[in-house]
Order: sequence, then structure tokens, then C-alpha cells
Amino acid sequence: MAEIMSQVLDYGRQKQEASKSEIERTIIPASNGNSFQAGQVCEIQVGGNQPMGYFLDWQSSYLKLTVTNNAATAGETLKLTGGAGVYNMISKIEVLSSGYTLCSIDNYNKLLNMLSDMQLSENYKNETGALLAGMAYSEDETANALGGVSIAGAGGTETFCIPLHALPMTASNKYWPLFARDNLRIRITFDSVANGAAAAATVTNAQVVMSPVELVATTVKLNPQSAMALDQMVGGVYRIVTSDYRNSTSSIAAADTTFVANVAFSHLNVDRILFGFFNKENVNLADSNASRDFRNLQQYSFVNNGRHYPARKINVSSTNGAEPFAELINASNALVDVHHAGSLNRNDLYLKVNPSGLDNNNTGHFLAGINLEQVRQHGTEDSIYSGLRTLGGVTQIEGSFSAAGSDCSLQAFSNFTVIYSLDTKGSNTWVMTS
Repeated sequence: MAEIMSQVLDYGRQKQEASKSEIERTIIPASNGNSFQAGQVCEIQVGGNQPMGYFLDWQSSYLKLTVTNNAATAGETLKLTGGAGVYNMISKIEVLSSGYTLCSIDNYNKLLNMLSDMQLSENYKNETGALLAGMAYSEDETANALGGVSIAGAGGTETFCIPLHALPMTASNKYWPLFARDNLRIRITFDSVANGAAAAATVTNAQVVMSPVELVATTVKLNPQSAMALDQMVGGVYRIVTSDYRNSTSSIAAADTTFVANVAFSHLNVDRILFGFFNKENVNLADSNASRDFRNLQQYSFVNNGRHYPARKINVSSTNGAEPFAELINASNALVDVHHAGSLNRNDLYLKVNPSGLDNNNTGHFLAGINLEQVRQHGTEDSIYSGLRTLGGVTQIEGSFSAAGSDCSLQAFSNFTVIYSLDTKGSNTWVMTS
């Protein structure tokens, strides 16, 4: 067998100079107003029909917003709790073009809290996350106050700059073409104070104001020759394969000891399912979007047209938190990844029953995940996708509890593959396949 030289001796392999381009930082204000109260909708439009070769770099762009607390007194503070900080104030986010919805994530704040617990270390939350979004984390069992950033009443303000995590556009490593026929509209629905923050009941939606709200966009502009060469190379069709999230909400009554949640996740390719039980929604002083109830869960599985995934349900108990946690990180292909970071490291909070969400030691963090990939991917978007096909199927999450518990909502998210196509020689509008 021929011997192969190490890459460190491959002197012919070098960095190549990129095609000629310019990068531009643009501040795009909201298009439907200058000031938005809690509970209102903000829309930002990124101009379309730009010259060939103009792209938006979603991973280098961010939402900039200033939050002002106009409560009557300085003591009526608004706390954006630590799991997700200011993300807690965003209940829904959508991206639209040509009257077509490219992405829509309900309960975005709950999803971000889930992903924060799964993927962000306590150091990230206390450093980068704190500076950008007002996040915080404490595993100190004596530190009872909820973490996060507090904004004093009587005009206190705080400015945040947050990347739009979990959006399919941000998840892709490809630049987003801006030469489609129509504008790209980013629609952000702000949550109520009661659900989006920990604050006294005297702090009203009208008193919490987001102004200004802007997209700080990074635009990459190829020179005409490079743009023409790229267009010829792809035949005028720009195709982006990435991943998206879809939400489903079900109700669990206090007396229930079994549940079958019809989630209606109909996709060509579902990679994983995440879900949690939220028992303190719209509670003024509680961490409504991060506190998740263990709810005496006993076993669970995902069901597609009557077939269970996994075939044998996942077991869990007050003394078996390891199995659901192993399945959760397996859903991120991270079971043997010793560098995988997360902050679900307090067993007493992962398995907390009926948490109040009012302080650090009573904020539950149970989270379940089910891996549906048939073949483990190679770790890049250019490798493969092999999730479960549920298109047109009857999909459910099924499980049982060892005892009755609290009234709560089951918030489930499917993480699925989505394909966007822009045919510049055809309609020149975005087409989505999922």
C-alpha cells in the first residue's frame, strides 16, 4: 500500500485568495414604526431586487433593540431572566417573501431557552451571552434570586444585540441572495410582560417599550465578474439546504397520568423532536419560558402513523435522569463528544417536580429529545440528511406519568430539513420545500 504524507508536509495545499468582493454593514430600521410595546409586532424589511452578487450574511448580522421600562417607580423592575435574556421577549418570529412564509417559529422564546440549556455553557451565558442578550447562569444552590438583567422602572433602559438563532437562514453557512424579486420581511412578535419577563403585576405591556428596533445587516457584494461566474456555475438556481423548527402546543391536565399529543409535524425529513412541560406560563414574577416541569414523567416516544420511535419507549424516573439525558444529547449527535457544552448540570433541577419558577433553586430544567436520524451525519451541512419522513402522516408524542401533577402545556418542536430555491431565470422568487 502506498504511503501517504501528513498534511503538515503538503506544501502545495495553501489558502486561496477569495474572489473580489466588498463587505458592508447596514442598519435597517423597523418599517412599521419606531416604537413597539410588549405584545406588539415589529417588521423589518431587507430590500430585494438588488444587483446580482449581493448577499446577506445572516451569521454576521444581528437584531439591535433597546428596552425601556416606563413603570411608575424605579423599584418596579423588569427582569429578563438568565436562560435566554432578552430572547424571552420574542414570542414569535417569521421570515416572509413574495407573500410566502419562508419560516415561522411560534414560542420562539421557549425554544431559545431549550437550546440555551442544551448547547450553551455557564461560562458563555455569564460572559458573551450576558453582554449580548442579558443571559446569566448560576449553579450556586444558595443564590436564590433569578439570574438575568434587571431594568429599573421610571425610564431604565438596556440595549441588546442578538443573533437570530434557530432561524434556517442563520443555521446555513451559505450567504442569502438579495437579488430575488421581492423584499425579505422579518416579522417579530413581542411577548407580554407577564410571560416574557419576571416583573410585578403593576408593570404593564404599555410601559415596556422596544425602541429602536433595527437589523444590523452584513452584506457581501461580489464584483460583477465574480457574480456572473457564480451565476453561470449554478445555472441561475441558488439552492440552500438547512434546518428549521416548527412548534406544537398541547394541554396536560393536573389529573392526567397518560398523554397523546397530536403535533402535526408533517415534513420530508425530521431530524429530532424536543419537548418540555411548562407549568408557569404568564406568571408575573416567574421564569415562564425557562422553567420546565419534570411532571413525574415515566416514559415517552414519538409516533408516526402508529409506529413508535424508538420502538421501545424511553424510560425516566426520579432516580433515572440519565436515560432521557442520554437520548437528549444523542439527538444532537453529541453522546460521545467530550467537548459538548450545555448547562443542564444540576440533577435536582433537571428532575424538579412542579417548580415555582420564582427563584434559581425552583426553576425546573427537564427537557426531552428524540433522535430520528437514520444515519448519523458527518457534522456539516454538505454531508447528508437522513431523518424520518412524516409528510402526510399522523404524528404524536405519547407517554405516561407515574403520578398526577400540575396543569401545564406541552411545548414540542420538530427540527427538520428545509430546502430553499431561487431560480433567477424563472420566477426569481423563493420556493421552499420541507
